[in-house]
Amino acid sequence: MITAVGVVIPAHDEELVIGACLRSLAVALAELDRPVVVCVVADRCSDATVRVVRETMPSATVLENDDRLSLGEVRDLGVRAVLARLGDPESVWLLGTDADTQVPVDWARRQVAHADEGADAVTGLVELQPAAHLTAVLRERYARVVSAGIRPVSHDHVHGANFGVRGSAFLAVGGYRPIGTGEDRDLWFRLVAAGFAVRQPLDLTVRTSARVVGRAQGGLADLLAGLIAPGYRDASEPAS
Repeated sequence: MITAVGVVIPAHDEELVIGACLRSLAVALAELDRPVVVCVVADRCSDATVRVVRETMPSATVLENDDRLSLGEVRDLGVRAVLARLGDPESVWLLGTDADTQVPVDWARRQVAHADEGADAVTGLVELQPAAHLTAVLRERYARVVSAGIRPVSHDHVHGANFGVRGSAFLAVGGYRPIGTGEDRDLWFRLVAAGFAVRQPLDLTVRTSARVVGRAQGGLADLLAGLIAPGYRDASEPAS
């Protein structure tokens, strides 16, 4: 039984989007009937990210990092801080999302429900928020990428913006590794290899920005940039 929930959000110069993220998160967390700790790791921020966090969610813990850490290290720093406050890791559910992401009202409640049913890790899907550059062609290309990993009752995608893991499972596999990209997938596959119970539900979706210049190399922004690159064409598109 999950008795407490921690949420970790890495943020590097996210003053324009993190307010919306935290407002959506506050609504989702209000659905829970157990203690919650939210931790924003402000990673080498030179803008007003920290001020926006403190104004939007005064209860959040803000860790200000000035060292050159990898994204894996940044996420791990936040998780360790949350676990230090919430007690027995076996009964703590760790939620992860991104500063440019907005979660639905039932996100936290449904993540925890999976945990209470025996899951040790859960990752859902990611939809794109509207943007001027998000043309019908780009939407279709992204939809094909997503569809390639959809299974009858599950999917193959792993997103740090829509991630949950039991505290004890996280610790058992060593947490996030100090890598700059793919830290979410790396953690996921180590959990799978260790035999932990994982779920990838089709109906657990968050909405993230469609920006094409991201904070992490190899992330969603790089994927979208590749999909709109001159000359891009997948096998289903006719030659021009």
